[in-house]
Amino acid sequence: MMNVLAIDTSTGHVVSGIVQVPADGGDPVTLATVDVDSPRGHMELLTPGILQGLDAAGLTPGDIDAVVVGTGPGPFTGLRVGMATAAAFGDALGVPVHGVPSVAAVAATLPDITAADGDDAPDTTAAGTETAADGDDAPARAAQVTDRREVLVITDARRREWYHARYALSPGTAGTAPALETLSPPAVDTPAAVVAAAPAGVPVLVASGVAAQVRELFGPDRRILDDDAHPSARSLVRAALATGADLRADAPPLRALYLRRPDAAEPKPRAVSPALTGDVTARTSAEPTADTPAPGERPVVVTLPPEAAPRCAELEQQLFPGDSPWPVEGFIAEITAPRTHFLGLVLPDDPAAATGADGEGAPTAATGADREGAPTAATGADRDAADRGATVTGEVIGYAGIAVNGPAADPECEIHTIGIDPRHQGRGWAHLLMEPLMELADQLGAPVYLEVRTDNDAARGLYRSYGFEEVGLRRNYYQPSGADAYTMVRPARRADTADGGTDRTDGAADRTDGAADRGTDATPDGDVTVVLGIESSCDETGVGVVALDRRADGGHRVELIADEVASSMDQHARFGGVVPEIASRAHLEALVPTVRAARRALRRRTGRDRPDAVAATIGPGLAGALLVGSAAAKAYAAAWQVPFYAVNHLGGHVAVDAVAGPGGNDAARAQQAPAGGDAARGAEGAPDGGDTLGHAVALLVSGGHTQILEVDGIGHPMRELGGTLDDAAGEAYDKVARLLGLGYPGGPVIDRLAATGDPAAVAFPRGLTRPGDAPYDFSFSGLKTAVARYVEQAERDGRTIAVADLCASFQEAVVDVLTAKAVRACVDTGATTLLLGGGVSANRRLRELARQRCDAAGVALRVPPLRLCTDNGVMTATLAAELIAAGEGPSGLGVGSYPSLDVAVPLVR
Repeated sequence: MMNVLAIDTSTGHVVSGIVQVPADGGDPVTLATVDVDSPRGHMELLTPGILQGLDAAGLTPGDIDAVVVGTGPGPFTGLRVGMATAAAFGDALGVPVHGVPSVAAVAATLPDITAADGDDAPDTTAAGTETAADGDDAPARAAQVTDRREVLVITDARRREWYHARYALSPGTAGTAPALETLSPPAVDTPAAVVAAAPAGVPVLVASGVAAQVRELFGPDRRILDDDAHPSARSLVRAALATGADLRADAPPLRALYLRRPDAAEPKPRAVSPALTGDVTARTSAEPTADTPAPGERPVVVTLPPEAAPRCAELEQQLFPGDSPWPVEGFIAEITAPRTHFLGLVLPDDPAAATGADGEGAPTAATGADREGAPTAATGADRDAADRGATVTGEVIGYAGIAVNGPAADPECEIHTIGIDPRHQGRGWAHLLMEPLMELADQLGAPVYLEVRTDNDAARGLYRSYGFEEVGLRRNYYQPSGADAYTMVRPARRADTADGGTDRTDGAADRTDGAADRGTDATPDGDVTVVLGIESSCDETGVGVVALDRRADGGHRVELIADEVASSMDQHARFGGVVPEIASRAHLEALVPTVRAARRALRRRTGRDRPDAVAATIGPGLAGALLVGSAAAKAYAAAWQVPFYAVNHLGGHVAVDAVAGPGGNDAARAQQAPAGGDAARGAEGAPDGGDTLGHAVALLVSGGHTQILEVDGIGHPMRELGGTLDDAAGEAYDKVARLLGLGYPGGPVIDRLAATGDPAAVAFPRGLTRPGDAPYDFSFSGLKTAVARYVEQAERDGRTIAVADLCASFQEAVVDVLTAKAVRACVDTGATTLLLGGGVSANRRLRELARQRCDAAGVALRVPPLRLCTDNGVMTATLAAELIAAGEGPSGLGVGSYPSLDVAVPLVR
C-alpha cells in the first residue's frame, strides 16, 4: 500500500485528497478528500485543505509516499498554485511528484458515475467533505465497468474558447485499475470547432462554467454525464496509474500543459537615429558576463555515454596540455568502468530541456577546472545506470568522474577528474557537477579523496567549499610538467539527509487544533533559528537561508547561509520588459531547483537539511508571480511542519541591511559611514549583524518601484513619504535604452556608457523640483520624452551627439533628483541614515552622488552588497528572522497574496 497526495486547481474547484494505492495494483481508494468550489480561492484554501485531509485520514506529512497533481489545461493562475504546492510538498518530503493532464483525470472519474435506471448520473459527494475509506464504495462501482467507453471532456478556457480532449476507458486486467487511452489530446478551440469535430454518440463530461453552453450547442441528443465535471483526488491517481506511471519511481520534470502562448508581442525594432554617434558595439546589454549566461545557455547534468569520449578528450587537451591529458580511449574506459559514475554538463540544443533538470540551481562561486591523476579500472558491483535526466542533445561543456572503491559496507569515493570548458569557466557551473558527486558519496556514507595541483587556487577553493581538507603533498605528481599535487579528503557524512529530501524516519509530531490554518512558533535549534525565504515578486526566483542567533545579552545576529537566484531576464529581453505570464511560468520551473541549491548550501554550512521557519514575499508585486512563490513556501512549511511568515517585499529590501556573515554587510558597513560626527556613530551598526538601522530613510529604486520610505527599525511599519507618479526610475532607463537602440535591460548599459560621457552635455529637466511640487515624489515620464525630443531635433537639425554624452546627461538628471529628495527627506525627518536598495542602487553614479550628498548633510549612507540590492530570497528570510527575534507570531497558511500590499504592513497574518 502507498499513500498518495493528490492535488488539482485547474478548474474552479480546489481539490486535494489522500488516496491509497493497493499493493496488488487495484483501483485506488480515497482515504480523505477536500473539494471546494471556489474559483478565486486556490491560494487561500489549498494548503489548509491538504492538512485537513491528512488529519481526516489520520496521517502526517511524513506518511505520504508520492504526490500526483493535475497539470491542466486550465486558467494559468489557479493551475500554478496547485502545481507549485505539489512540487514543494514532494521536494520537502523527498517523494516523487507526478503530473497528469487534468482533463485525463476528469475522464478517469467515469468509473465513479453510478448507473441509475439505465441513465448515468454523477457521484455527488458533497464538496468540502472528507470521505473515509470504509465508507467509500467506489471500488465496487469501478468493477462494473466491463467494456470500453469513450468520453469527451470539455472545460472552460475562457476567451470564448473550450479546452477539450477525448479518451477511452477500458477495464484493467484482473486486480488492476482501469486503463485510459487518449483518443484526442488536449487542445483549445472555439465552441463551434469542438462541436463540429465531436464524434456522434460520444457522451460528454463538462465543467460547470460552460455546461449551459455545451447543452445548447450540442442539443438534446448529446448525453451529458456530468455538468460539474472536474478531477477528483482518486481520478488523478487513477489517471496517473493508467498512463503506466510507477508512482514510487522518480518522475519527469513537472510541466504545466499550456495551450496558449503568453500574451506578449515583440516590439518592432526601432531605427537608431543617425544623430547618435559612438561605438555601436558597446550598445548592448545582452553581453554574457561571468555571472550571467547568455539566452539559451542553461546547462543540464546528464550521465555521459561512451560516445561523448572524443568531446571529453578535446576539452581535456585544452585544460591539461602539460599534464598527460587523457586520450579518447582513457575516457571510454572511465565512462564504462563498473562502479564509476561519469557525468557531463551539456548545453542542450533545446533550451527548454534545461529547466527543471535535477542538479540545476542558481550556481554560486566561479571555479576553474582540475584533473585528479590517471584513470583506474574499478571493479565490483554494476555501476548505477540511473540517468540524471531525460536524453539531451547538445554541446558537452564539462565532465566529472567519481569511482566507488572498497567493500559495500565500508566504501570510499575518489574523484578522478572534473573539468569545465574554458569558455564557460567563471559561471559557477562546476557546482552543478560537484553537487551530484557529493550526493552520491553522502548516500553511501563514504569519504571522498582527490588530488589537485598545488597552484590551482580556484579548484582548491571549490573543494574546500564542499568540506575537503588538504591532508598530504605529492611531489612531481603531474607529468610531464612535474607539478605537485595536494591530496584532499572530505570525511564521510550522514546519509539520511543527503538526497535533498528529509529524514522520513523521524516521523512528524501530531498537529494541534487549528494547525491547518495557523503555523506554530519557530522551534529553533538551541538559540539558533534557521529561516528559508522565497522571493518571486517579479522576474527573479530567489531563495535565501539565514540563521538567527540569539545572544545571551538579548541581542541577536542574522547570518547569511545561502543566496540562490534564478533569473528569467533573458526570456523577457526580446519583449523589452518583464512579461508577467512569462515570469510566472519561469518561477514554476525554477523554484524547486533553486530551493534545492539553497538547501545544499545549508547542508554544507551547517549539516542541517531543513529550516525552522519558511518565509515568502506576499506582496507587493506581480500577482501571478507572487502566487507561485508563496504557494510553494506554504507547502514547504506545511510539509516540514514549521511556521510560515508572509512578509512585505519592500520591507525585505530594508531588512537585508541586517545580514552579517560571508556575503553580508559587515564589510560594507565599515566603508559606508561618513567621516565623523554623530551620524557616523549611528551608521556603524553592530559588527555581527542584527537590526541596528533605527530611524532611517530608505530610497528603493528598481524597475517597478521608486519610493522614499521612513523607517523606524526593521520589521516595523514603514511610512511612504513619496514615490513615482508615473514611470519608475528603472523603467525610465529601459525605455530610454530602447529609444537609443541599447537593448534590455537598460540600466547597466546606460551606466556603462555614461562613465565615458559628459553629464553636462545636455541640460535635461528635473521633474517635480519646482517650489510647490511634492517634496518627495518623482516623475520620469517627462524626462523620457525630453530625451526623445532632443534626439529628434538633433536629427532634423543635422547635428550629432555622442551616445555616451546622452546617456551621461540622462543618468545625471535621474540620480540628481533621486539623491536630492532622499537626503532632503533625511534632513526633514531627522533620520541619521539613508539606506539604498533595489536593482538601480547598483548604479555607479547613484551611489557616488548619494555618498557626496550624505557626507555633506552628515547622514550615514548604507548600501547592501550589490547582489543583495536586487530581488533575492535572503531579504525575505532576513525580514522574517527579525520578526521572529521581535517575538512576532507566524502567518496563517490560509493567507492570500497581496499585489498592492502597503509598506505599513510588514507581516500578513
